[in-house]
Amino acid sequence: MVLMQALSYTALAVVAALVGGVIAIYYPPGPQMESNIQHFAAGVVIAAVAAELLPDIHGRAPQVVVLGFAIGVATMLGIHRLSKTIEKRDIGGQFAGAAGLLITVSIDMLIDGVLIGVTFLDNPDTGVIIAVALAIEVLFLGVAGVIALPRETGILQKLAVPAVFGLLLASGVTGGVLALDGVTGAPIAVILAFGSAALLYLVTEELLVKAGKVPETPVSTTLFFVGFLAIFLLDMLH
Repeated sequence: MVLMQALSYTALAVVAALVGGVIAIYYPPGPQMESNIQHFAAGVVIAAVAAELLPDIHGRAPQVVVLGFAIGVATMLGIHRLSKTIEKRDIGGQFAGAAGLLITVSIDMLIDGVLIGVTFLDNPDTGVIIAVALAIEVLFLGVAGVIALPRETGILQKLAVPAVFGLLLASGVTGGVLALDGVTGAPIAVILAFGSAALLYLVTEELLVKAGKVPETPVSTTLFFVGFLAIFLLDMLH
């Protein structure tokens, strides 16, 4: 069954989120290490988009692809604006500083989950690569989510953050598979194009922007290409 296969690979990302949370609690990374992780994750995600998603939509109707990309970019810009609005209005009490990030990542988890589900419906091999790539992304987001919380937050509350991320991801996968099983053609193409735009936005406007706050080093730059090559080789060997 496609759903069980998709959820089994999504479990990698769920575990990665929890591992990221544990790392953030007991071994919080410094700015340079965060930048290194962000560079690696950016390379991984770009490779997944380039090797898997873009070839899958290349032969689709141009207007459908443009529509999917436009919706994807508009959605990510909307999420970004929502995050900034929440931060400016100091919503969330003691968690106000983290509220914008947590809501943004939560929405992103749902979108990523739907994307994993759709790719498994369209092409299971593509689904595997996307699930592995997003697991690496989610590892970083688990770290970021916990670090953003106030220091006095309890350990269980901190671990609840990556746990919720994982739950939202699995919910997105489940909803995507159940809602779109048997659907073909333009709707799938729109979602794949939407997912491509959302992931490219994540890389260019989130991961690399945040990574750029720390001076570039040969190590961080190299890790970007190591991440890209790792997924590209995985795709070639799969």
